[in-house]
Amino acid sequence: MKKDGIVLNRMYVGEYIFNNLGHEIINMYAADNGKHYLYLNATGNYEKKHKGRIDTMLLTKSHKQNVVEVISMATGLEDVPGADQSLGRNYKGLNNEIRKEQEDYIKQEGEIKYGGIPILQIFNDAEQQSIFITYKAKNFYKPNSPVFIAFDSKCTNKDIPHGALLVKLSQLNWAKTSLKQYIYPETADKDYQTIMDLVNNSNLWEKNNTKVNGHADVAKREISLIDICHLQNDENCFSDMLAYFMEQERYRGLWEEFFEKAKCYSNGCLLGIKLKGSYSVTREKDAKIDGVDSKKCPNGGRIDLFIRDQGKNIVVIENKIKSDINSISTDKNHSNQLRRYYNYVNWLIKKEGNGNEITPHFLIMAPNYNIPDVEEERDKNQELLVPQMSDIYKIITYKELYDFLSTKKKEFENDANFVAFYEAMRRHTYPNVNAYLYYEMEEKFIRRIKEFS
Repeated sequence: MKKDGIVLNRMYVGEYIFNNLGHEIINMYAADNGKHYLYLNATGNYEKKHKGRIDTMLLTKSHKQNVVEVISMATGLEDVPGADQSLGRNYKGLNNEIRKEQEDYIKQEGEIKYGGIPILQIFNDAEQQSIFITYKAKNFYKPNSPVFIAFDSKCTNKDIPHGALLVKLSQLNWAKTSLKQYIYPETADKDYQTIMDLVNNSNLWEKNNTKVNGHADVAKREISLIDICHLQNDENCFSDMLAYFMEQERYRGLWEEFFEKAKCYSNGCLLGIKLKGSYSVTREKDAKIDGVDSKKCPNGGRIDLFIRDQGKNIVVIENKIKSDINSISTDKNHSNQLRRYYNYVNWLIKKEGNGNEITPHFLIMAPNYNIPDVEEERDKNQELLVPQMSDIYKIITYKELYDFLSTKKKEFENDANFVAFYEAMRRHTYPNVNAYLYYEMEEKFIRRIKEFS
């Protein structure tokens, strides 16, 4: 039997790792003995027909539909006893026979450890199923620059970061129901050769033997109530925190500087909002226009953050973390929530009779992995509405805010609540969800090791 198979191992996926330590985290580190051991998702096993056939593993994470990023590569794979056992689709619990095979192998290898802690101790709790290790790798590499694999011939370089390498497959389909995908020359000859060309391109890869001790600073931060209550993705909680810290007297200068110097996502221009005096922040501002027929002037809804200073500026912020900016149902005039807020502010300015003095600003706050695309709006006759909200609203990313606050740590480092807010924001600075899941899993791994140290 020829050992020429390739397996794509998709990592950092699924609800499991939101609350648990994913076993695949060992893939990114050399053990204390300098050797690389790999875990194949989702349960560490493979069918017997693959035994002795897999030589190469590409470790990937999802980038978008039909596209994965290759984050590392392992070659010269050696099967580990017990990993070729069938566990069944709905497997739960512990198989003592497989467990003994794995324990005997780990003992044979000289008790595999990470950061001085045995792997059996790190994962030996309710999270562990039966398999700790799937393969032992002879060589482990990381790419010199970003590499992406597309299972769709229509994908272009526009679908990946600028300057990255895009490898397109023509025979294989995206494995929707599995986290592992096998490639053999006899089943997908063209795609197999495409992948092998990637594997054999020595200019793309550099050996990597990073050990846990080299990343001990990953888990320095303290666990906060935001972590404990799993509020990192809660839009309302983030809006509440934004409003709270914006209103704190000690931080007003901080926010005034941010609104003036922050850069828009689309064109890099400065916001240039110069808040003056003692501004106020209102959460869930009612955008109902009194005494106006909603059919003639679409209105209503609640503005996430409504900021007003002493007579010069009104700032409307729509905070979007996971939901779509266009997901709020439109009214009979086909107007979405952004237009209703725009109408409300302009009505308010006109009502107060000081339109020459007040400058309205309309912003969307968004995580970098969910940049909204403000759809064009048309009336019932399919005529474009004027103005278009895509021309009115400016997008500010959480990364822009996070990076700004990173330069101002001295102003809030003694405020545990602000620090927790700042650290929770980090997950919203990554270009895709899987990127921050990797960071969080790495943090859990280091923290688990420290607990036993």
